[in-house]
Amino acid sequence: MKVHGGTPSNSGRSLCATCRFATIIRGRTLDEEIVQCLSMATRGMRVTFKVTSCTAHSAVDQPTYTQLLEEAWVLRPASKRQPAGFVKYSELKAEEIQAIMAGLQQDET
Repeated sequence: MKVHGGTPSNSGRSLCATCRFATIIRGRTLDEEIVQCLSMATRGMRVTFKVTSCTAHSAVDQPTYTQLLEEAWVLRPASKRQPAGFVKYSELKAEEIQAIMAGLQQDET
């Protein structure tokens, strides 16, 4: 039997423990803990309960979108001066980056 949307288990760790937006301060005992969420959605909200689901969660052990872009290889189209080929995103000029980002935004719509 499968239950969807049931009561979540309270035995696991809070999502905040693995979130890059969380600042967690712990004292000597288990009930001495302050969790501050610094995501854009919550704007510095204090969390007073164990979080089991969060739409703003960003795992600290996973690269951010910006980090992925910095490591990415981008296919540069051929021009009069250069043949087509792959270049590191970090080596692109500002104008080329803007053109890529504009293209991504058009693809999303």
